[in-house]
Amino acid sequence: MELVKVWDKEIKGKVYAVGDIHGCYNLLMNHLFEISFDFDNDLLVAVGDLVDRGTQNIQCVELLSMPWFTSVMGNHEDLCIGGLSNESYKQCHIENGGQWFYRLDGQLMYNIAKVFSELPVVLEVNHNGKKYGFVHGHIEQNDWDEFKKSFSQPSARSPSHVAMWGRDRINPDDLRYTTVSGVDAVIMGHTVTPKSIKRDNCYYIDTGAVHWATMTILDLSKI
Repeated sequence: MELVKVWDKEIKGKVYAVGDIHGCYNLLMNHLFEISFDFDNDLLVAVGDLVDRGTQNIQCVELLSMPWFTSVMGNHEDLCIGGLSNESYKQCHIENGGQWFYRLDGQLMYNIAKVFSELPVVLEVNHNGKKYGFVHGHIEQNDWDEFKKSFSQPSARSPSHVAMWGRDRINPDDLRYTTVSGVDAVIMGHTVTPKSIKRDNCYYIDTGAVHWATMTILDLSKI
């Protein structure tokens, strides 16, 4: 698994970001048609948590084979991977919408976990002179390059676990966090909010697709 990835394919059209999909495939496709998403030229980047809680999980996994779609790893993808070998992960997964996964054929479970294991935890996309960062839950550093470097340095806390499971930065009262330098915008999900939230140059876009059918798709050229 390449924990930190820089997008290296040509993007002819626009770049969009979508919040946690959580098995809501039809909702996603309806929104894409509403915004006239160009499937031949645009790129849609998901902030993780493609599956669980919703009912169209297999269709959401299959999105990863589409040339117009990519994603970072969320904590629910992490649960699918860990749930195959770790009982505590499995129980946590089942308690948080992962029952569908353990009803599948064993080979299919393995195949899905393998696909998820190949997702980056951090994705950088450079487009039209701007740099966009994507991570599921949290960025600990206030510098994008330092954040990326942390994944290759020894640490008492797993940078991947913090990035996928952490939530501290979204709290406006936590003064440890300021604008993330070295990047134009960081896009995250994980923490459900009634509407998208912007803190400094960080955008939180998990607006509860599976709860309220309010999926957020950002046109990054407009932020």
